[in-house]
Amino acid sequence: MAFALWHPERYQGQRRTRRYFEGWYFKQVSADLSESWSFIPGISRGEARGEGYSFVQVIEGSQGRTWWFQYPLEAFRASSKELSIQVGESSFDWSGAHLSLADGTASFYGDISYDCCKRLPTRLFSPGVMGPFSFVPFMECRHGLVSLDHGLRGQLLANGRRVDFDGGRGYAEKDWGSSMPESWIWTQSNNFVSSGDSFMLSVARIPWLGSSFTGFLCVASLGDRLLVEATYTGARLREVCVGDGIVKAVIERGGELIEVEATRSRGGILRAPVNGLLSRRIAESMDAVLRLRWTSSGRLVFEGEARNAGLEVVGKAAGLGSVVVGGTGIASAGLPLGRAACGP
Repeated sequence: MAFALWHPERYQGQRRTRRYFEGWYFKQVSADLSESWSFIPGISRGEARGEGYSFVQVIEGSQGRTWWFQYPLEAFRASSKELSIQVGESSFDWSGAHLSLADGTASFYGDISYDCCKRLPTRLFSPGVMGPFSFVPFMECRHGLVSLDHGLRGQLLANGRRVDFDGGRGYAEKDWGSSMPESWIWTQSNNFVSSGDSFMLSVARIPWLGSSFTGFLCVASLGDRLLVEATYTGARLREVCVGDGIVKAVIERGGELIEVEATRSRGGILRAPVNGLLSRRIAESMDAVLRLRWTSSGRLVFEGEARNAGLEVVGKAAGLGSVVVGGTGIASAGLPLGRAACGP
């Protein structure tokens, strides 16, 4: 079981029977960027033994629509030895996704192949993106990167409409534990101008020994360079600013400076876990625009814009040390709004 820490994409919950969730997030964007779809298979266990269900959530980005397909616990199968998940008749692994979802009101069928999944390198004392925090036994939620970028082939029949993913790009990550954090910001895209470039940023309020702190994870895979900055690397979250449909963040360590801006227009409602069961409602946008600037010792390393970005703003932004702007755009995610303004 301990060996699974160095393979966060594998199923981590064989010994968990109560207050536990585990979910994988598979994102697909078509070659012409007109279609963005994500599938989230997983398992949810409640307080009582035997309480819970397995599920697949579906997100469609252009209209911000979501669907929920629920199954018995027994319909879930996953491997601790490789990436292999099955919920009902749908399955997901390194080779791709097979979708067979129908409930009488919505249906999704198709086979999407994954090519050349780009994995985050691991080290002895850094099994994944959480680094040494991977070894802390009482974290309420853990995060893993499965594939920073991969090619797509195949089609999806979405409620009778055919969606072509040939030549598109895919991304995959996951979460597992008892509950998602009290508040967080997350954004991601691998749809920059150069195929294969990928960026992810997560900022969250983390419970810790009776108190809490703001932690963050940032991964930039751009060209032949890979940058991983996080709370445990000594990097500093210099600024977080949440506004009316916009999020800005600045991360700094030594001479490295990452400046991020994400904007969105609409979001779909997803279910998120509390004490194992997916009883919380959050909003996720998949049509955000992500702008990124990376400098090293004052020298420009990368500057670019990515479409079809994912963006979540959940909970109280003030708890993340944020500045918050009044308006309507972020309110759909449950964010209390203030009157300050994000600077240029």
